[in-house]
Amino acid sequence: MDKAFWHQRWQEGRIGFHQDEVHPALPEYWDYAPHGASGVVFVPLCGKSNDMVWLAQQGWQVIGVELSAVAIEDFFAAQGLVPERSAINESLALYEAGAYRLYCGDLFHLHRDQLAEVCAVYDRASLVALPEPMRHRYAFHLAQMLSPGVSMLLISLEHEKPTGPPFSVEQEEIQWLFGANFELNQQAKLPEDDRNVVDVVYRMRRKGRHNAPRVTSKLPA
Repeated sequence: MDKAFWHQRWQEGRIGFHQDEVHPALPEYWDYAPHGASGVVFVPLCGKSNDMVWLAQQGWQVIGVELSAVAIEDFFAAQGLVPERSAINESLALYEAGAYRLYCGDLFHLHRDQLAEVCAVYDRASLVALPEPMRHRYAFHLAQMLSPGVSMLLISLEHEKPTGPPFSVEQEEIQWLFGANFELNQQAKLPEDDRNVVDVVYRMRRKGRHNAPRVTSKLPA
């Protein structure tokens, strides 16, 4: 699976992985509110997800990265926004409008400086989109880019299909991928859907001395 695979899927409109509705686990388990102007959330492999709209409605500034310019342009058009586009380098372009700052290009070409403001991460469709060899690279890359104390909500999938995407990534592998660099807690397994797929929700926090921008819990003490 390479970049051409995803470009072709978006160009041909074969995006069955895209969901028009906000994922039900997001409002249920995203229990932090942004603290002042420092509320920046990172959404890797964001596509044109309406989960980003929900996050912005809660007061977050959204940084995303997506390989396909088609997806990014569709997202802004759906929101009635005309983004300003600027070239960062040969492999990354930046689209900005409203609460959204979306990078177009390879996730692995993002640098730590571009995520310096991030205090939370939302991964609904990134980890499960990657084949096994790339999942290890992804987890390591996130750990390198994120400051200690950054919170993360991860929604993984479990199913018995032999191929993907989306791939089945079970708890044992998630612990192996992230356990060295993140505190990790499984929060819930959602009911099996009509595709015989189970969504599994994890809360994570980057280990190390906490120096990330603050987030404020919305839950009662």
